Amino acid sequence: MFFYRVSHAIVYLPTAVFYPTKVIGKKNVPKKGSAILCCNHRSNMDVVVIETKFYRRPYILSKHTLFKNKFVGAVLKSYGGIPVNREQVGVSSIKQALDALKNGERLLLFPEGTRKDITDGENMSLKNGTAMFAIKSQAPIVPMWLLKKPKFCRRNVLLVGKPFVLDEFAGQKLTKEVLEKASNIISQSMQKLRDDYLKQKEEKNKKKLEKKAIEQ
Repeated sequence: MFFYRVSHAIVYLPTAVFYPTKVIGKKNVPKKGSAILCCNHRSNMDVVVIETKFYRRPYILSKHTLFKNKFVGAVLKSYGGIPVNREQVGVSSIKQALDALKNGERLLLFPEGTRKDITDGENMSLKNGTAMFAIKSQAPIVPMWLLKKPKFCRRNVLLVGKPFVLDEFAGQKLTKEVLEKASNIISQSMQKLRDDYLKQKEEKNKKKLEKKAIEQ
């Protein structure tokens, strides 16, 4: 944890300066207790950008191959990295993630599984792992949406929605149908953040143009 705090302090300023990202809805992230932070995945910088915006370390499912290098593996573990084989998720990875939630920690997940640059209005497709963690732990889900792919010196926006739980699935057998239904709820909550923001932005620009036309 000490290494994480030190490295977090070192990385914070350069990230804030060179990857300026405005967080809308930051207060929606619970200050205490477990939570599953779900965000769309655009690039490898996503993790850095998100982590520097919140001071509590989240646990993150990371590709198991990254841990082969002992130094890199040690760094990832200090950042809450949990090795996982995406082709065949092991029991150990699942247990570590659930234990973290049980102990009141945060779990940062990118439900799509791989990096995708989804265009405006396009729907996303989720893996069922996030739904499984949420139902088993009953931890609140905090939907997020990174508006653009993080790029050097480009302004960006991270949208954070209100937390919710999938309590309607509690006690149910986690069949493929149940998990897909739960995943759809998570997907819709994330996409709604994007759609509502873009709609508000469009309406705001429209009012500006109308006001400018009247003044002329």
